Amino acid sequence: SGESGAGKTESTKLLLQHIMNLCKGNSQLEQQILQVNPLLEAFGNAQTVMNDNSSRFGKYIQLRFQKNTVQGAKLSEYLLEKSRVVQQDAGERNFHIFYYMFAGLSSEQKEMYGLLDPSLYRYISGRFGTQEVAEHWKHKYQEVCNALDMVGFQEQEQVDMQAILAGVLSLGNVTFEPEESNGSVKVSGTSQGWLKAAAVSHKKSSLCVVSPALLHSPPVSCCCSLCADARDSVAKVAYGRVFGWIVCKINELLAENVDPEVELREIGILDIFGFENFAVNRFEQLCINLANEQLQHFFNHHIFQLEQAAYKEEGLPWETITFNNNEPILNLLLAKPLGLLSLLDEQSAFPQATDKTFVDKLNSSFKGNLHFQPARGRVLGFSIVHYAGKVQYAAGGFLEKNRDTLPANVRGLFINSVTPLLVPLHIHGEPRPTLARVECGHEARVFHRHSLMVLMERMYSANPHFVRCIKPNSLKEPGVLDNQVVLLQLRYNGLLETIRIRRDGFSWRPSFEEFAER
Repeated sequence: SGESGAGKTESTKLLLQHIMNLCKGNSQLEQQILQVNPLLEAFGNAQTVMNDNSSRFGKYIQLRFQKNTVQGAKLSEYLLEKSRVVQQDAGERNFHIFYYMFAGLSSEQKEMYGLLDPSLYRYISGRFGTQEVAEHWKHKYQEVCNALDMVGFQEQEQVDMQAILAGVLSLGNVTFEPEESNGSVKVSGTSQGWLKAAAVSHKKSSLCVVSPALLHSPPVSCCCSLCADARDSVAKVAYGRVFGWIVCKINELLAENVDPEVELREIGILDIFGFENFAVNRFEQLCINLANEQLQHFFNHHIFQLEQAAYKEEGLPWETITFNNNEPILNLLLAKPLGLLSLLDEQSAFPQATDKTFVDKLNSSFKGNLHFQPARGRVLGFSIVHYAGKVQYAAGGFLEKNRDTLPANVRGLFINSVTPLLVPLHIHGEPRPTLARVECGHEARVFHRHSLMVLMERMYSANPHFVRCIKPNSLKEPGVLDNQVVLLQLRYNGLLETIRIRRDGFSWRPSFEEFAER
């Protein structure tokens, strides 16, 4: 754990290499486990103001052992930040893979996928930088292609995948305008070309991000902003599908081949997005910071509560060490029926509710709560005093993102798509939760929260080791140690109290046999 940019992902990679080196088992499998990282980072990481290679999803890697050798591995992913596909703030970029494609594809391939100059796409922000950066991205693109081959993606599947990504970019440039005669909405004349590019079918790819029927559809009666929301929903779902597909393929490749008679043991490594506090914090930051609150609570429970309970149980002289318990913050966020997320779900169920009615509800429900502060003036937002400090959240878009709905007619476009990937996938003979379920509002939220709940249950049933990553400075500079930045992290992570409990407590715990033998 640690805040964004503290080195969690790099530490995870080093830890994996270390474990693999100690095992000296199935070398091919070990290489495969290490080689899937470039793939996950290309599709799941992005540049943010805090970190140039920030994980925008959480991953839990389970290594399965028999007789001290790795026999297989499984990857679980949590809460991919799909909203990044359609919107990035100043100083941030979209997922790496889009930039790698522009740098790595040949002119002929770009023409095949209908890709034009990157500066033309609304979904891509950030200048493309120097020739040196372009060369680096080109090298990264080659790494991704090698990893796709290694994981077992067929050539046609790779073509389809890149055509979907190109189609997503084209779709982002589709705009809408009112139909003067009857007040309905249609695709604007200037963006018809982009719509055709998003629904392209060429000789090498049977891709269709949107149904060809949409090219000839009559105007619809709704406002332009609703059509734009539906367009963005399609882009987010398509990207989420590609990411999910990659994770499924990785798990097929790494599945264990084991002797059923021998006990299977496991080491799990959790690398999850760090605590975030940006200039503008949205729904995504609240989800990320909630996950970090839960991990901090788990750390407190394990290091302070269980440890001190053991001393008391054995009748040892012990002066209780107090720690910063973040349970009240978790109650504020998770309590039912009056926690922040319960109120958000309640408001999301009312069609007439708005982000303002949601904020009003929070202000009245949490009046006097030490961990909640209403926004000042006319700002639509609120602040939460987290274990790591106060974060101000902009409430605009909270209800829409929480609903995460896909209109029924748009769902139909996916079901009728000519690209198999975009039609609900089936894995190992089990129907994958279909678009109509997972991407539809309430079930999507339940799915995400349930997966985080299962993750926490796993953690509590294991024997955990905590790797606390400390960010040396806020400038993304090597070799610079900012004392105040470091001290703040040591304080809010509870590491000063942890040092005290380790120093005053009993760090070496031999069994009676070990003690007697010594």
